[in-house]
Amino acid sequence: MGLASKDRLRAKIKGDDTTVRVLLSHPMHTGRAKNDADELIPAQFIQDIRCWRNEEEVLTIKCGTATAKNPYFSFQLVGGAIGDRIRIRWVDNVGAKGSVDTTVI
Repeated sequence: MGLASKDRLRAKIKGDDTTVRVLLSHPMHTGRAKNDADELIPAQFIQDIRCWRNEEEVLTIKCGTATAKNPYFSFQLVGGAIGDRIRIRWVDNVGAKGSVDTTVI
């Protein structure tokens, strides 16, 4: 069961490269915060984010508890073309997964 329903991904040619922007919808609980009943909220955070251009994996990001809620990443990929497919997949520490894809404009 993923939390990906609100994930957003944009990819655009900028010069000779592809600029990718991704906003992931995830609570990113550290395991140190408490709820209203003064109980610890169990840790739940994205550990692994992977990016593919067409069928080639081009980027891996490792995250931990220091990553903010609803993390935003922006990065550039060398080269690319309008119409390329960019796909992001993530997995958190409790097994939740999400994915989102877009076409480069």
